[in-house]
Amino acid sequence: MDVQRWVLHNILAACDLHRSSWAYRPGRSIVSCAQNHVGARWLIKLDVHNFFGSVYEPKVFAIFHELGYTRLLSFELARLCTRTPFGDHSWRVGQAPYLATPRGSLPQGAPTSGALANAAMRDLDEKLATLAENGGLAYTRYSDDVVFSTRGAFTRSDAAALVNNATSALRSSGLEVHRRKTKIVPPGARKVVLGLTILDGAVALPRAFKRRVEVHVRGVHKFGLIEHARHRGFRSVLSMVEHIDGCIAFASSVDRSFAELLGAEWATALRQSDFPST
Repeated sequence: MDVQRWVLHNILAACDLHRSSWAYRPGRSIVSCAQNHVGARWLIKLDVHNFFGSVYEPKVFAIFHELGYTRLLSFELARLCTRTPFGDHSWRVGQAPYLATPRGSLPQGAPTSGALANAAMRDLDEKLATLAENGGLAYTRYSDDVVFSTRGAFTRSDAAALVNNATSALRSSGLEVHRRKTKIVPPGARKVVLGLTILDGAVALPRAFKRRVEVHVRGVHKFGLIEHARHRGFRSVLSMVEHIDGCIAFASSVDRSFAELLGAEWATALRQSDFPST
């Protein structure tokens, strides 16, 4: 992991990524990504199946080689950043195992996987961005979440054609779309991008999220940490506190006034339960 973090910060930071790629990049967040779709009348969302597992070792090798590393060093770096399944032992007697093993691919959760996936998607992002520009749409990709939106004139037939063209572009890049997760959201319907509600002039926290966090805070205030953690099925009091802390921190990046009010109530509930403050 330490070596991969070094590769991430000292090598992959030099990758030329597309402007429409938002995940795993310093200074970018789901909030800034979703803001590209504020005021959308139509929203078209696609989800990529097995996103990291579809970026294979030869593509990772090419990324390092294009950055100026020798073929041998690019090969070693690609091997370092990919994972090869070893479940298939069907090679013949006398044949070196590495000649028969399946291709390696990016493992989900590795420090370098996000940056390498973004670099691998550079040409695809260009295709999809061009597709969007030609139709007067906005386009973003946050990891495996592909979103198009438009404020202008648009029809369901236009949306269906866009889905077909985007799906074809993804397939030409070796990616498959979750058909059941493809969504065409027309005017008047509730619009959600990356878990955030898209309004006419801003992004907002979904009501369900706000209610869920409020229930936790007020449950702790009323019943105490131990009882509420047990009732809600948390593994421990600490895991519940960390979960609620994280929810409030996330809320602060979207709706600061809501987060400040709820944070004050949460601090009171913790003091009431004699939980040590930081």
